[in-house]
Amino acid sequence: MVELIIKSSIGKLKIDFDIEDAAMKMDIIIVPFDASDAMQLSNLPLHHKDPFDRMIIAQAMSKNYALISDDSKFTLYAGNGLNLIIPSIS
Repeated sequence: MVELIIKSSIGKLKIDFDIEDAAMKMDIIIVPFDASDAMQLSNLPLHHKDPFDRMIIAQAMSKNYALISDDSKFTLYAGNGLNLIIPSIS
């Protein structure tokens, strides 16, 4: 959510709706980034430098969530315990 708000504020993304309201209507649960996620982030190898990607990866690992992404950089963290699901498009 933070990444969306930052991109919107600097003009890289147009958001003309309330993100929180939209998430609630779609039954999306926004999980706060907490201290255990930050500790996981501090232990991640620096495979790439995108801070938001790294936060998402750290939180998935900290909470033992499966992460669905087709970002090839995320595969670099699979050996570190990331449960990554790469969607297949057919």
